[in-house]
Amino acid sequence: MIAVAWLIFAAFALATARHVYRGGTTLNDHFVAAVVLGTLGIYPTLWTGARLAGLSGPGLGALGAALLLGEIGVWGLFFILDRRRPVGRLWPLAALSQPAHAFGLWTGLLLCFWAPAILLLRQLGATGAHPLWPGPALLLPLGLALWGSLWTATHRDRVRRYRLPLPDLQAPVRVVQLSDLHASPVMTAADLRRLVDRTCAEDPDLVVITGDLVMPFSEGDFGFLVDALDALPRPVLICPGNHDLPVSEALGRALAERGLIYLVDQRWSGRLQGQAVEVLGVDFHWRFARERLEAALDAHPPSPGAALRLLLAHDPRLGPWLPPGRFDLVLSGHTHGGQVGAEMFGLRPTLVGLLGARDQGFFLQLGTWAYVHRGSWHTGWPPRMGVAPELAVFELKPGAGAPQPLPAGKAQRRREA
Repeated sequence: MIAVAWLIFAAFALATARHVYRGGTTLNDHFVAAVVLGTLGIYPTLWTGARLAGLSGPGLGALGAALLLGEIGVWGLFFILDRRRPVGRLWPLAALSQPAHAFGLWTGLLLCFWAPAILLLRQLGATGAHPLWPGPALLLPLGLALWGSLWTATHRDRVRRYRLPLPDLQAPVRVVQLSDLHASPVMTAADLRRLVDRTCAEDPDLVVITGDLVMPFSEGDFGFLVDALDALPRPVLICPGNHDLPVSEALGRALAERGLIYLVDQRWSGRLQGQAVEVLGVDFHWRFARERLEAALDAHPPSPGAALRLLLAHDPRLGPWLPPGRFDLVLSGHTHGGQVGAEMFGLRPTLVGLLGARDQGFFLQLGTWAYVHRGSWHTGWPPRMGVAPELAVFELKPGAGAPQPLPAGKAQRRREA
Protein backbone atom coordinates (compact mmCIF):
# COMPACT_ATOMS: atom_id res chain seq x y z
CA MET A 1 0.00 0.00 0.00
CA ILE A 2 2.89 2.37 0.65
CA ALA A 3 4.17 1.72 -2.87
CA VAL A 4 0.70 2.48 -4.28
CA ALA A 5 0.61 5.79 -2.40
CA TRP A 6 3.94 6.83 -3.86
CA LEU A 7 2.86 5.79 -7.35
CA ILE A 8 -0.22 8.00 -7.00
CA PHE A 9 2.03 10.84 -5.81
CA ALA A 10 4.33 10.32 -8.81
CA ALA A 11 1.40 10.55 -11.19
CA PHE A 12 0.13 13.78 -9.64
CA ALA A 13 3.67 15.18 -9.46
CA LEU A 14 4.32 14.56 -13.14
CA ALA A 15 0.94 15.98 -14.16
CA THR A 16 1.43 19.09 -12.00
CA ALA A 17 4.96 19.67 -13.27
CA ARG A 18 3.65 19.44 -16.83
CA HIS A 19 1.03 22.10 -16.09
CA VAL A 20 3.66 24.36 -14.52
CA TYR A 21 6.19 24.06 -17.33
CA ARG A 22 3.64 24.55 -20.07
CA GLY A 23 3.59 28.12 -18.75
CA GLY A 24 7.36 28.60 -19.07
CA THR A 25 10.76 27.55 -17.80
CA THR A 26 11.92 30.66 -15.95
CA LEU A 27 13.52 30.72 -12.52
CA ASN A 28 10.11 31.49 -11.08
CA ASP A 29 8.66 28.34 -12.70
CA HIS A 30 11.46 26.22 -11.23
CA PHE A 31 10.81 27.66 -7.79
CA VAL A 32 7.07 27.07 -8.03
CA ALA A 33 7.55 23.51 -9.26
CA ALA A 34 9.90 22.70 -6.38
CA VAL A 35 7.57 24.08 -3.72
CA VAL A 36 4.46 22.48 -5.20
CA LEU A 37 6.11 19.08 -5.54
CA GLY A 38 7.20 19.37 -1.94
CA THR A 39 3.63 20.16 -0.93
CA LEU A 40 2.36 17.17 -2.90
CA GLY A 41 4.98 14.98 -1.25
CA ILE A 42 3.58 15.67 2.22
CA TYR A 43 0.53 13.51 1.47
CA PRO A 44 2.30 10.20 0.67
CA THR A 45 4.74 10.97 3.49
CA LEU A 46 1.86 11.07 5.98
CA TRP A 47 0.43 7.85 4.55
CA THR A 48 3.81 6.17 4.91
CA GLY A 49 4.16 7.43 8.47
CA ALA A 50 0.69 6.25 9.42
CA ARG A 51 1.32 2.76 8.03
CA LEU A 52 4.68 2.46 9.74
CA ALA A 53 3.16 3.73 12.98
CA GLY A 54 0.65 0.86 12.86
CA LEU A 55 -2.55 2.71 11.96
CA SER A 56 -5.11 0.32 10.46
CA GLY A 57 -8.81 -0.31 9.95
CA PRO A 58 -11.43 2.34 9.12
CA GLY A 59 -9.15 5.11 10.40
CA LEU A 60 -6.52 4.25 7.83
CA GLY A 61 -9.14 4.15 5.07
CA ALA A 62 -10.52 7.57 6.03
CA LEU A 63 -7.00 8.97 6.18
CA GLY A 64 -6.22 7.59 2.73
CA ALA A 65 -9.33 9.21 1.24
CA ALA A 66 -8.52 12.55 2.85
CA LEU A 67 -4.91 12.45 1.66
CA LEU A 68 -5.99 11.58 -1.86
CA LEU A 69 -8.39 14.54 -1.79
CA GLY A 70 -5.45 16.73 -0.80
CA GLU A 71 -3.39 15.49 -3.74
CA ILE A 72 -6.28 16.27 -6.07
CA GLY A 73 -6.59 19.77 -4.59
CA VAL A 74 -2.91 20.62 -5.02
CA TRP A 75 -2.94 19.41 -8.62
CA GLY A 76 -6.35 20.95 -9.36
CA LEU A 77 -5.34 24.60 -9.33
CA PHE A 78 -2.63 24.06 -11.94
CA PHE A 79 -5.00 21.99 -14.05
CA ILE A 80 -7.48 24.89 -14.02
CA LEU A 81 -4.80 27.44 -14.89
CA ASP A 82 -3.44 25.29 -17.68
CA ARG A 83 -6.88 25.05 -19.30
CA ARG A 84 -6.70 28.82 -19.97
CA ARG A 85 -10.45 29.10 -19.58
CA PRO A 86 -12.64 30.59 -16.84
CA VAL A 87 -13.02 28.28 -13.87
CA GLY A 88 -16.78 27.86 -14.41
CA ARG A 89 -18.14 24.65 -12.90
CA LEU A 90 -14.70 23.70 -11.63
CA TRP A 91 -14.87 26.33 -8.88
CA PRO A 92 -15.14 23.64 -6.13
CA LEU A 93 -11.77 22.31 -7.30
CA ALA A 94 -10.30 25.82 -7.14
CA ALA A 95 -11.73 26.27 -3.63
CA LEU A 96 -10.29 22.90 -2.55
CA SER A 97 -6.86 23.91 -3.80
CA GLN A 98 -6.47 26.58 -1.12
CA PRO A 99 -6.76 24.44 2.03
CA ALA A 100 -5.02 21.54 0.24
CA HIS A 101 -1.94 23.67 -0.47
CA ALA A 102 -2.09 25.22 2.97
CA PHE A 103 -2.35 21.91 4.79
CA GLY A 104 0.67 20.60 2.89
CA LEU A 105 2.70 23.69 3.75
CA TRP A 106 1.67 23.82 7.43
CA THR A 107 2.25 20.07 7.82
CA GLY A 108 5.66 20.34 6.18
CA LEU A 109 6.56 23.02 8.72
CA LEU A 110 5.27 20.83 11.53
CA LEU A 111 7.34 17.85 10.36
CA CYS A 112 10.47 20.02 10.28
CA PHE A 113 10.16 20.23 14.07
CA TRP A 114 8.36 16.97 14.78
CA ALA A 115 10.65 14.54 12.97
CA PRO A 116 13.99 15.56 14.56
CA ALA A 117 12.38 15.85 17.99
CA ILE A 118 10.91 12.33 17.78
CA LEU A 119 14.16 10.88 16.47
CA LEU A 120 16.00 12.37 19.42
CA LEU A 121 13.41 11.14 21.93
CA ARG A 122 13.51 7.66 20.41
CA GLN A 123 17.27 7.59 20.85
CA LEU A 124 16.70 8.42 24.50
CA GLY A 125 13.99 5.76 24.75
CA ALA A 126 11.40 8.35 25.74
CA THR A 127 8.80 7.72 23.01
CA GLY A 128 7.59 5.15 20.52
CA ALA A 129 6.03 7.72 18.16
CA HIS A 130 6.99 7.68 14.49
CA PRO A 131 8.88 10.70 13.08
CA LEU A 132 6.64 10.81 9.97
CA TRP A 133 3.32 10.50 11.80
CA PRO A 134 2.34 13.41 14.09
CA GLY A 135 -1.04 11.82 14.86
CA PRO A 136 -3.44 14.18 16.69
CA ALA A 137 -0.93 17.01 16.22
CA LEU A 138 -2.15 17.14 12.59
CA LEU A 139 -5.25 18.92 13.88
CA LEU A 140 -3.09 22.04 14.20
CA PRO A 141 -2.13 22.37 10.49
CA LEU A 142 -5.61 21.22 9.50
CA GLY A 143 -7.23 23.93 11.61
CA LEU A 144 -4.84 26.59 10.35
CA ALA A 145 -5.46 25.58 6.74
CA LEU A 146 -9.24 25.60 7.03
CA TRP A 147 -9.54 28.77 9.12
CA GLY A 148 -6.91 30.62 7.12
CA SER A 149 -8.58 29.81 3.80
CA LEU A 150 -12.04 30.73 5.08
CA TRP A 151 -10.90 33.94 6.78
CA THR A 152 -9.00 35.16 3.75
CA ALA A 153 -11.88 34.36 1.39
CA THR A 154 -14.33 36.34 3.55
CA HIS A 155 -12.08 39.39 3.90
CA ARG A 156 -11.49 40.18 0.23
CA ASP A 157 -11.07 43.73 -1.11
CA ARG A 158 -10.78 45.35 2.31
CA VAL A 159 -10.42 49.12 1.96
CA ARG A 160 -7.62 50.67 4.00
CA ARG A 161 -7.34 54.46 4.12
CA TYR A 162 -4.41 56.57 5.22
CA ARG A 163 -3.72 60.28 5.60
CA LEU A 164 -0.15 61.30 4.76
CA PRO A 165 0.97 64.94 5.12
CA LEU A 166 3.53 66.09 2.51
CA PRO A 167 5.28 69.47 2.76
CA ASP A 168 5.29 70.49 -0.93
CA LEU A 169 1.59 69.90 -1.59
CA GLN A 170 -0.68 72.91 -1.94
CA ALA A 171 -3.95 70.97 -2.24
CA PRO A 172 -5.09 67.46 -1.24
CA VAL A 173 -4.56 64.58 -3.67
CA ARG A 174 -6.29 61.22 -3.38
CA VAL A 175 -4.39 58.19 -4.71
CA VAL A 176 -5.77 54.64 -4.89
CA GLN A 177 -3.30 51.78 -5.15
CA LEU A 178 -4.03 48.31 -6.47
CA SER A 179 -1.40 45.60 -6.73
CA ASP A 180 -0.89 41.93 -7.49
CA LEU A 181 -4.20 41.42 -9.28
CA HIS A 182 -3.04 38.06 -10.71
CA ALA A 183 -5.83 37.87 -13.26
CA SER A 184 -6.36 34.26 -14.29
CA PRO A 185 -9.09 31.66 -14.78
CA VAL A 186 -9.66 31.75 -11.00
CA MET A 187 -9.68 35.57 -10.81
CA THR A 188 -12.89 36.06 -12.72
CA ALA A 189 -14.16 39.05 -14.66
CA ALA A 190 -16.80 39.54 -11.95
CA ASP A 191 -14.10 39.74 -9.28
CA LEU A 192 -12.25 42.38 -11.27
CA ARG A 193 -15.39 44.39 -11.97
CA ARG A 194 -16.19 44.47 -8.27
CA LEU A 195 -12.69 45.69 -7.49
CA VAL A 196 -12.87 48.36 -10.20
CA ASP A 197 -16.28 49.52 -8.96
CA ARG A 198 -14.93 49.91 -5.43
CA THR A 199 -11.96 51.85 -6.77
CA CYS A 200 -14.23 54.21 -8.71
CA ALA A 201 -16.33 54.77 -5.59
CA GLU A 202 -13.27 56.25 -3.88
CA ASP A 203 -13.29 59.15 -6.40
CA PRO A 204 -9.48 59.13 -6.86
CA ASP A 205 -7.33 61.77 -8.49
CA LEU A 206 -4.89 59.03 -9.50
CA VAL A 207 -5.04 55.24 -9.71
CA VAL A 208 -1.80 53.24 -9.61
CA ILE A 209 -1.24 49.51 -10.03
CA THR A 210 2.09 48.20 -8.80
CA GLY A 211 2.64 45.09 -10.84
CA ASP A 212 1.70 41.44 -11.20
CA LEU A 213 -1.41 42.09 -13.22
CA VAL A 214 -1.41 38.50 -14.47
CA MET A 215 -1.19 35.09 -12.86
CA PRO A 216 1.67 32.63 -13.25
CA PHE A 217 1.09 29.97 -15.93
CA SER A 218 -1.76 31.86 -17.57
CA GLU A 219 -0.03 35.14 -18.39
CA GLY A 220 -1.44 35.39 -21.88
CA ASP A 221 -5.06 35.55 -20.74
CA PHE A 222 -5.33 39.25 -19.93
CA GLY A 223 -8.06 40.40 -22.30
CA PHE A 224 -10.77 40.48 -19.63
CA LEU A 225 -8.32 42.19 -17.27
CA VAL A 226 -7.77 45.07 -19.70
CA ASP A 227 -11.51 45.29 -20.32
CA ALA A 228 -12.14 45.66 -16.57
CA LEU A 229 -9.34 48.19 -16.00
CA ASP A 230 -10.67 50.33 -18.84
CA ALA A 231 -13.48 51.44 -16.52
CA LEU A 232 -11.05 53.02 -14.02
CA PRO A 233 -10.98 56.82 -13.81
CA ARG A 234 -7.95 58.35 -15.51
CA PRO A 235 -5.08 58.74 -15.11
CA VAL A 236 -4.13 55.11 -14.43
CA LEU A 237 -0.41 54.42 -14.05
CA ILE A 238 0.96 50.87 -13.99
CA CYS A 239 4.40 49.36 -13.45
CA PRO A 240 5.29 45.73 -14.24
CA GLY A 241 5.79 42.93 -11.73
CA ASN A 242 7.73 39.70 -12.01
CA HIS A 243 4.76 37.73 -13.36
CA ASP A 244 4.18 40.35 -16.05
CA LEU A 245 7.65 39.93 -17.52
CA PRO A 246 6.84 37.08 -19.98
CA VAL A 247 4.12 39.17 -21.62
CA SER A 248 5.28 42.67 -20.75
CA GLU A 249 5.42 44.06 -24.29
CA ALA A 250 2.05 42.65 -25.35
CA LEU A 251 0.46 43.69 -22.07
CA GLY A 252 1.87 47.19 -22.41
CA ARG A 253 0.44 47.55 -25.91
CA ALA A 254 -2.99 46.31 -24.83
CA LEU A 255 -3.04 48.76 -21.92
CA ALA A 256 -1.87 51.66 -24.07
CA GLU A 257 -4.69 51.03 -26.56
CA ARG A 258 -7.13 51.80 -23.73
CA GLY A 259 -5.27 54.86 -22.50
CA LEU A 260 -3.79 53.08 -19.49
CA ILE A 261 -0.18 54.15 -18.92
CA TYR A 262 2.36 51.34 -18.55
CA LEU A 263 5.62 52.67 -17.09
CA VAL A 264 8.69 50.52 -17.68
CA ASP A 265 11.58 52.64 -16.42
CA GLN A 266 9.59 55.63 -17.62
CA ARG A 267 8.21 58.81 -16.09
CA TRP A 268 4.76 60.34 -16.29
CA SER A 269 4.32 64.04 -15.66
CA GLY A 270 0.96 65.71 -15.23
CA ARG A 271 -1.16 67.90 -13.01
CA LEU A 272 -3.45 66.80 -10.19
CA GLN A 273 -5.59 69.31 -8.33
CA GLY A 274 -3.70 72.06 -10.15
CA GLN A 275 -0.26 70.86 -9.06
CA ALA A 276 2.65 69.41 -11.02
CA VAL A 277 3.12 65.71 -10.32
CA GLU A 278 5.75 63.24 -11.51
CA VAL A 279 5.52 59.47 -11.26
CA LEU A 280 8.37 57.11 -12.12
CA GLY A 281 7.51 53.46 -12.78
CA VAL A 282 10.39 50.98 -12.80
CA ASP A 283 10.76 47.49 -14.21
CA PHE A 284 11.18 44.33 -12.14
CA HIS A 285 14.56 42.61 -12.02
CA TRP A 286 15.53 39.50 -10.09
CA ARG A 287 19.23 40.24 -10.46
CA PHE A 288 21.16 43.51 -10.35
CA ALA A 289 18.00 45.24 -9.15
CA ARG A 290 19.89 48.02 -7.40
CA GLU A 291 22.09 48.81 -10.39
CA ARG A 292 19.11 48.93 -12.73
CA LEU A 293 17.18 51.13 -10.32
CA GLU A 294 20.09 53.56 -10.22
CA ALA A 295 20.20 53.59 -14.02
CA ALA A 296 16.50 54.47 -14.18
CA LEU A 297 16.97 57.25 -11.62
CA ASP A 298 19.91 58.65 -13.59
CA ALA A 299 17.83 58.61 -16.78
CA HIS A 300 14.99 60.50 -15.07
CA PRO A 301 16.34 63.16 -12.70
CA PRO A 302 13.77 65.01 -10.62
CA SER A 303 11.86 67.62 -12.56
CA PRO A 304 11.83 71.06 -10.93
CA GLY A 305 8.65 72.38 -9.42
CA ALA A 306 6.85 69.07 -8.82
CA ALA A 307 4.63 69.21 -5.74
CA LEU A 308 4.40 65.41 -5.59
CA ARG A 309 6.90 62.76 -6.64
CA LEU A 310 5.89 59.09 -6.56
CA LEU A 311 7.82 55.92 -7.35
CA LEU A 312 5.98 52.80 -8.49
CA ALA A 313 8.17 49.74 -7.90
CA HIS A 314 6.67 46.28 -7.63
CA ASP A 315 9.69 45.07 -5.64
CA PRO A 316 9.79 46.49 -2.08
CA ARG A 317 13.54 45.78 -1.89
CA LEU A 318 14.11 48.97 -3.85
CA GLY A 319 12.92 51.31 -1.08
CA PRO A 320 16.13 51.36 0.99
CA TRP A 321 18.27 52.02 -2.12
CA LEU A 322 16.72 55.38 -2.99
CA PRO A 323 18.53 58.70 -2.55
CA PRO A 324 17.14 60.66 0.43
CA GLY A 325 14.35 63.02 -0.57
CA ARG A 326 14.12 61.81 -4.17
CA PHE A 327 10.46 60.77 -3.76
CA ASP A 328 7.64 61.74 -1.44
CA LEU A 329 6.12 58.26 -1.44
CA VAL A 330 7.17 54.85 -2.77
CA LEU A 331 4.42 52.34 -3.61
CA SER A 332 5.22 48.62 -3.91
CA GLY A 333 3.63 45.18 -3.71
CA HIS A 334 5.01 41.70 -4.44
CA THR A 335 5.06 40.17 -0.93
CA HIS A 336 1.26 39.70 -0.65
CA GLY A 337 1.15 41.18 2.83
CA GLY A 338 3.65 38.67 4.15
CA GLN A 339 2.13 35.65 2.36
CA VAL A 340 1.03 33.96 5.60
CA GLY A 341 0.08 36.18 8.50
CA ALA A 342 -1.57 36.21 11.89
CA GLU A 343 -4.12 38.90 11.07
CA MET A 344 -6.76 36.17 11.16
CA PHE A 345 -6.03 36.09 14.91
CA GLY A 346 -5.80 39.87 15.27
CA LEU A 347 -1.98 39.88 15.31
CA ARG A 348 0.59 41.67 13.14
CA PRO A 349 3.43 39.13 12.45
CA THR A 350 3.78 37.56 9.01
CA LEU A 351 6.06 34.93 7.53
CA VAL A 352 7.83 37.38 5.20
CA GLY A 353 8.17 39.93 7.98
CA LEU A 354 9.75 37.41 10.32
CA LEU A 355 12.33 36.71 7.61
CA GLY A 356 13.31 40.38 7.67
CA ALA A 357 11.68 41.52 4.42
CA ARG A 358 9.17 44.33 3.89
CA ASP A 359 5.80 42.63 4.13
CA GLN A 360 2.98 45.18 4.44
CA GLY A 361 2.16 48.73 5.39
CA PHE A 362 4.42 51.76 5.83
CA PHE A 363 8.19 51.79 6.17
CA LEU A 364 10.37 54.87 6.73
CA GLN A 365 13.83 54.99 5.14
CA LEU A 366 16.02 58.11 5.20
CA GLY A 367 13.00 60.37 5.46
CA THR A 368 11.02 58.70 2.66
CA TRP A 369 7.83 56.78 3.32
CA ALA A 370 7.28 53.53 1.42
CA TYR A 371 4.06 51.54 1.39
CA VAL A 372 3.96 47.81 0.65
CA HIS A 373 0.53 46.78 -0.61
CA ARG A 374 -1.03 43.55 0.62
CA GLY A 375 -2.34 42.69 -2.84
CA SER A 376 -5.70 42.74 -4.63
CA TRP A 377 -5.73 39.06 -5.57
CA HIS A 378 -8.71 36.77 -5.29
CA THR A 379 -7.33 33.24 -5.12
CA GLY A 380 -4.35 31.35 -6.40
CA TRP A 381 -1.01 29.81 -5.57
CA PRO A 382 0.56 30.01 -3.11
CA PRO A 383 -2.28 30.13 -0.61
CA ARG A 384 -2.13 33.52 1.05
CA MET A 385 -3.77 33.19 4.40
CA GLY A 386 -4.26 35.31 7.43
CA VAL A 387 -3.67 38.45 5.33
CA ALA A 388 -6.65 40.29 3.86
CA PRO A 389 -6.40 41.53 0.25
CA GLU A 390 -6.82 45.27 0.12
CA LEU A 391 -7.59 48.42 -1.75
CA ALA A 392 -5.27 51.13 -0.40
CA VAL A 393 -6.41 54.77 -0.41
CA PHE A 394 -3.97 57.59 0.36
CA GLU A 395 -5.25 61.02 1.30
CA LEU A 396 -2.16 63.13 0.61
CA LYS A 397 -2.46 66.47 2.41
CA PRO A 398 -0.32 69.60 2.72
CA GLY A 399 1.75 69.51 5.90
CA ALA A 400 4.28 67.34 7.69
CA GLY A 401 4.09 64.26 9.86
CA ALA A 402 3.68 60.50 9.83
CA PRO A 403 0.95 58.49 8.05
CA GLN A 404 -2.25 58.00 9.99
CA PRO A 405 -4.86 55.28 9.37
CA LEU A 406 -8.35 56.56 8.65
CA PRO A 407 -11.70 54.89 9.41
CA ALA A 408 -12.66 52.15 6.96
CA GLY A 409 -16.07 53.62 6.13
CA LYS A 410 -17.25 54.86 2.77
CA ALA A 411 -15.29 57.45 0.85
CA GLN A 412 -16.02 61.03 1.81
CA ARG A 413 -17.77 63.37 -0.57
CA ARG A 414 -15.52 64.91 -3.20
CA ARG A 415 -13.64 67.86 -1.76
CA GLU A 416 -13.49 71.13 -3.60
CA ALA A 417 -10.48 71.70 -5.84
